[in-house]
Amino acid sequence: MSIRLLHIADLHLDRAFVGMGCQGDLAIRRRLGLREALRRAGQTALERGCSAVTIGGDLYEHDRAGAATAAFLVETFASWQPMKVLLAPGNHDPLLTGSIYSRTEWPSNVHLFSTSDLHPVAISDGLAVWGLAHLEPAWQGDPLAGDPVGADGGVHLALFHGAELGSRPEGKSIHGPFHAAAIHGRGFAGALCGHYHRRRVDESSGLLYPGSPEPLTFDECEPRGAVVVTVEGDGSLSHEPLQDNRWHARIAVADVATARGLADVVEAATAAAMVACAGLQPDRVILRLDLCGEIDHAVPADTFTVETAVRDTCAVAGLRVRDLTSPALSIVAVSSEATVRGAFARAAAQAAESADDEQRRILDDALRYGLQALSGNEVGLR
Repeated sequence: MSIRLLHIADLHLDRAFVGMGCQGDLAIRRRLGLREALRRAGQTALERGCSAVTIGGDLYEHDRAGAATAAFLVETFASWQPMKVLLAPGNHDPLLTGSIYSRTEWPSNVHLFSTSDLHPVAISDGLAVWGLAHLEPAWQGDPLAGDPVGADGGVHLALFHGAELGSRPEGKSIHGPFHAAAIHGRGFAGALCGHYHRRRVDESSGLLYPGSPEPLTFDECEPRGAVVVTVEGDGSLSHEPLQDNRWHARIAVADVATARGLADVVEAATAAAMVACAGLQPDRVILRLDLCGEIDHAVPADTFTVETAVRDTCAVAGLRVRDLTSPALSIVAVSSEATVRGAFARAAAQAAESADDEQRRILDDALRYGLQALSGNEVGLR
């Protein structure tokens, strides 16, 4: 007889979404979307006949979550009874004194793991889920440390929030570091994890990261949703990744090197945005649009104008435009001019000779803005 679990992680309820430029009503819509994603996961678990929902940490953000979030979670989890809910706190929602986890009276179907080493909860005869909690935001313990499990036979799964060191994304923080090889090494058939926001299903090692159910940053553009884990009668595992995210993050790149005026910049930017958003519900798309290429210094890449035009055409919910262009000019030629522009270019070049990398970057921007201004154009800041 097979047993199903539904695994989610990294929901980040009450997230500010500042990094995606979401403010006001849009930020509220995004946070409501996270709540809906949790409800949707539970409904799917009930429809699939799952015995439990496992949540691998970062369910909410401790610094922002309050009584309203606690009440929402209690009501939501209670509506899933008798299906079990297993909570394994992570680095953004550690089990601290005074946290939502510690001060809330949870429904009877909820089990909150409360130690920093793995302890089991029986799901059925022959199946146990072992979970732990981060007791501090910067916990550096190994989640898979300890003696082997499974001496009694049966199937054992680990549930925790941690950083698998062999597949850590560049720049991702390290909390609860471990190696995937230790999953089977300690006797677990699989590890239901959280922390990495991109989905990873590794059948060979048993490692599962479901990823965040909704995009939390611009580069989280892959299909998202919970993962249904089926424990077969022979103890083997199978995974069914779901795709049910309602929000979409996209990055578009517009090459404006051939632009001869602001109208050309706007046209290229709008075309790139339309391609990136094709087939999506625009009022649920958060788009970052990067303007790239060497551009004539006399051509203003005015990000405000570009943003306004793209919003009018594509009607996306959120938009951030970045000017990553560089001036296409010969500093030597400009510096030889007997003009204010030439004097300005010579001063910038002289300053760059003794500048470090960061100072040169600032001087490059100053040169770009200065030459735009001296050409009589409105200056569009990056």
